[in-house]
Amino acid sequence: MTLHISECVLGVFAFDDQGELVAYKRFPDDPAEIAGRLASVQMGVPTEEHRSLIRELIMKGESSFTLEQTQLAEELAKEFKNAKFEVLAPNKAGMLLRGKLHDIGEEIGYKDVDLLLREVNFILTRLKLKREVSQRDKLVIRVIEVLDELDKFINILTVRVREWYGMHFPELDRFVPDHQNYLKLVLELGLRENFKAENIKTIAKISDDLAKKIEDAAVTSVGASFDEIDRQIIQEEIKMIIELQKLREKTAEYIDDLMTQIAPNLKTLVGGTIGARLIALAGGLDELAKMPASTIQVLGAEKALFRALKTRAKPPKHGVIYQHPSIRTSPKKFRGKIARALAGKIAIAARLDAMAGEFMGDRLLEEFKIKVAKILKESESR
Repeated sequence: MTLHISECVLGVFAFDDQGELVAYKRFPDDPAEIAGRLASVQMGVPTEEHRSLIRELIMKGESSFTLEQTQLAEELAKEFKNAKFEVLAPNKAGMLLRGKLHDIGEEIGYKDVDLLLREVNFILTRLKLKREVSQRDKLVIRVIEVLDELDKFINILTVRVREWYGMHFPELDRFVPDHQNYLKLVLELGLRENFKAENIKTIAKISDDLAKKIEDAAVTSVGASFDEIDRQIIQEEIKMIIELQKLREKTAEYIDDLMTQIAPNLKTLVGGTIGARLIALAGGLDELAKMPASTIQVLGAEKALFRALKTRAKPPKHGVIYQHPSIRTSPKKFRGKIARALAGKIAIAARLDAMAGEFMGDRLLEEFKIKVAKILKESESR
């Protein structure tokens, strides 16, 4: 006789060809343990209840079974070599369990099958969500690496263009240190002969006095002459840099969207880009969630930390979280305390996100702002 075996939230059941329940093994009553067993079954791993049920049936003389999942049947066949396992989807047991779950539940003593189903499904959904998040955080790591490469490439090209144009108008480099203003001026005005104070002010946000100085410097410049071909090529290079900057902005927006999906608490607290860098440095959201706040505080400053350990110098007070405005814009003597406070909140936010817990980002951010205000007030009163 062939027996049909299948599983549900209640346990593992064996039915004969007539649909009669032959034997069963109940799962533990804890919904979390049931969800764990069902998740194992979905991955093709037999539960202890599967093994116990089949062992009992073999001792009763049964040796032929059907299951609904190929991998599950293969795994059981490896363990019970004297029995025959076939795959039949759906089999008799599966159809009966799905069609008469409440009746079977009452028969084996479950009072509220619907409540058990809700609780187990809720836990399974959270487990699936967590798995999906763990994959999405790897996407964040790759994208933040692309963003960093874009930053490096844009900076290198901008410096090279400044050096290149400096051969024609070297004085401009000293008057306009800001990259954006420099690129705009060269793109719009081209050769130094066009650098008139009125034109300069309409393109770049600089003072009248500075615009006049640039105009005077253009007249007395010691730079070499550029012809039209030189001008056209250098302006094409600047257009490419501006396109790369636009791509960089789109990439940063994409990271923000990803962070809203996978780590809303962390994104609210420190922003999408810093949050993504923390995840990348940790190796994943789960890895970041496991880190103590003291490690998060110096994440990204490993070289400085090891150098300090070797030379017995002072260890760094912050790593990548230095980019957060509350630290970067604070007086240097307060940055260590603020970094410590921020790292503590980041640890909580990362754990909430890794566990797909509730959203508390706004509350964490508010508590952090209060803490920063307290640090600054106490330090000023001394």
